[in-house]
Amino acid sequence: MRSSADRVTLEVDGGVARLRLARPDAHNAIDPAMVAGLGAAVAAVEEHPGVRCLLLSAAGRSFSAGGDLRHLAGIELIPEELEAMVGAYHVTLSRLAELPVPVVCAVQGGAAGGALGLLWCADVVIAAADLRLASGFAKLGLSGDGGSTWHLPRLVGMRRALELTLEGRVLSAEEALAWGLVGRVVPVEALEAEAEATARRYAAGPTVAYGHIRRLLRTSWSATFEEQLAAERAAIVDCGGTADAREGIEAFAARRAARFEGR
Repeated sequence: MRSSADRVTLEVDGGVARLRLARPDAHNAIDPAMVAGLGAAVAAVEEHPGVRCLLLSAAGRSFSAGGDLRHLAGIELIPEELEAMVGAYHVTLSRLAELPVPVVCAVQGGAAGGALGLLWCADVVIAAADLRLASGFAKLGLSGDGGSTWHLPRLVGMRRALELTLEGRVLSAEEALAWGLVGRVVPVEALEAEAEATARRYAAGPTVAYGHIRRLLRTSWSATFEEQLAAERAAIVDCGGTADAREGIEAFAARRAARFEGR
């Protein structure tokens, strides 16, 4: 299945939805068509009843250069264009963060600017050894988008967040791993297989429980302890009514591997 804007591809097989940036000739730079394509693809994932994991990846040598500067250079009214592009992109990122299934992201080469928002919305980020990660906005006279100013202080602390954004520092794959921005680093040639295996493992897991865990962890940043305890209680009770919880408990008692069906 192709997106309406023909900037991304989306296919669903075996419970895994594979959303792939497909503009390698432009380093997968984000233009209005890419924004529309991402929005359509995420909406399709939301509506597909068989999706149990989403795998984000990109064609070519780079994950994404971020916003398409060539497109913006040809625009007379840059504020109006940024309002339209960033507004629509942020809606998609919010929906991506709220998906009730795990999100795995495979990232290689350059990953910069607003495209980092896709990494921040993922639960597991697997990086190729050639990764070069940068914010880059300050060098353009811009403040940033994609949720970096919200995620970075939580992921790396305020000092490192300021260093990355104000100084325009470029992180290697190993530095990104040490900072906690990616979960693991693999050889370039192993990235696709590693990401696919990870996505399939999640697609074979307890989908309802994964969705609750994903939501609980993300909303914990804005909840009080009492609110979080109440949310945990409601979630575990809901999980307890699923076939997967019954299977998991019985499998543990019988000392066998559980066979989850995602319900």
